[in-house]
Amino acid sequence: MWDGVLVLEWVAGRQGFYGVRNRNQIPLDGLVVLRNATLEDMSWRTGGGAALLGETAGSTLVGRAAVDFWVDAATQRTLVTFSDGTLRKDNGAGASWVTLASALTTTGQVPHWALGGAESSGRNRKAFHSDRVNTVRVLSGDGATVSVIGNPPADWSGANQPGFLVAHDGFLFGGGVANAPHTIYRSTRADHEDFLTFPYSIPIDPDTGERLVAGVSYKGGLLLLKYPVGAYWLDTRDPDDARWRVFKIAQAGARGPYNAIGVEDDVMWVSPDFGFHLASATQAAGSIKGTDISAASLGAWARDNLNRDELATAQLLYYSDKREVMLACAGQGQTNKNRRLHVELSRAADVGLRWIAWDRDRNEALFLRKVSGVEIPAMVNAAGEVWNLDRAARSAPAGTGYTFQWETRDTDLGEVVPELRGKRKNLRFIQLEYSARTAASHTISVIQDGSARQAVTFALDAGPATLPGTLPLTLRGEELRLTPRRRLRGQCRRLALSGQTGEAGADVSVTRILVGLEAGE
Repeated sequence: MWDGVLVLEWVAGRQGFYGVRNRNQIPLDGLVVLRNATLEDMSWRTGGGAALLGETAGSTLVGRAAVDFWVDAATQRTLVTFSDGTLRKDNGAGASWVTLASALTTTGQVPHWALGGAESSGRNRKAFHSDRVNTVRVLSGDGATVSVIGNPPADWSGANQPGFLVAHDGFLFGGGVANAPHTIYRSTRADHEDFLTFPYSIPIDPDTGERLVAGVSYKGGLLLLKYPVGAYWLDTRDPDDARWRVFKIAQAGARGPYNAIGVEDDVMWVSPDFGFHLASATQAAGSIKGTDISAASLGAWARDNLNRDELATAQLLYYSDKREVMLACAGQGQTNKNRRLHVELSRAADVGLRWIAWDRDRNEALFLRKVSGVEIPAMVNAAGEVWNLDRAARSAPAGTGYTFQWETRDTDLGEVVPELRGKRKNLRFIQLEYSARTAASHTISVIQDGSARQAVTFALDAGPATLPGTLPLTLRGEELRLTPRRRLRGQCRRLALSGQTGEAGADVSVTRILVGLEAGE
């Protein structure tokens, strides 16, 4: 019954989604929606699930910032800044919460954790908490309380407190103080709480921007970012700190202390307009350059879908096991961090950066947490709970399902078959190829000339096909399965497809879509 029908295919998993408004500029295998998904298998696959760790620290507590703190090689703790003005730690398994500090000022607070200490043999590992408005607090070892930093610079007094701290080259650096917003300060190597014995500070281009907001150790120097503009590299390689120099590498700045992260051999940061930028070493010795890496593919998507006003508390991390950068941020019109934007890097050399949008979690404090020797993404939500992310079971918090969705851009298919350009097509059938993982259903909406005209639901099996079975049955190698063809109806000039699954535990992995059609005129 399909004799003479032209069969066209969409091969899944090569591209992520694009946000540019002119969809003719999107590759044919690119998407306009890729939601709550992963591209790690070179397919459009349901993204990993979430698993609760331990118990709540308090059902009304909203996590604001968190860090995975290893007191020693055997003792793990999660340190969290909560919305009630407390700092707390768990027992390493999300339970037995201990209050380290209370009654911190929350108005204007932009919390940030930095790790330091262990400056020499026998000295404790330390965690430093800064937030712009409260005195820097320090947890030494596995202490039950935090202390006020021992010997801060004289400028760090009252409400004038640093907005970020960063360990680099054996020192601890801090900056973003309201009364000296362009100055970066340095501790001694012998004691990260001591900024007075050998005081050192250096101004970072006071004529540009309002204040320093973030820092990352990079290539023998510090990459420092200002709000709203200005990215700088402080070259600290010379043993004589009097010869340290500051170089401006980009105009784009940042807004908060977690807006920048080291990524393999580069540093990625997010600017106040939600542009993604990359700092890379060049061929010239000691030279660093900054590059905008999102404008060509995202267009105005971030501006239209995410809330710039909440970017100061947004958190960027690099999930090296999957080569994926993740940004936890607020959606448009929201103040809670109910969105994530992922940048997948595994095929950057041949395909480019691949973008994925998430709206599944309330990831108020996104951080990396070591599990079985690997750092995985984790979050503290708005109910005082720690959740491990990217788990094999595809379920949202509380075991519920979440929507996995993809949508191709609409096309007249003239890129593939020039004779079809601008012509009507009579649709005949659709077929889905998938990697069998769990039994699930996957519904594909057929969008004809901008309107969803038909929905086809495929029942997907788990595991490879076996005999005997009920015909029609297609056997595929390497667990790939091909569904029976389903009849399509209607005629259109431009065609798009949108797939969706929302069942709890459903692990759907789409590898290819086949569509049969005939020229209609």
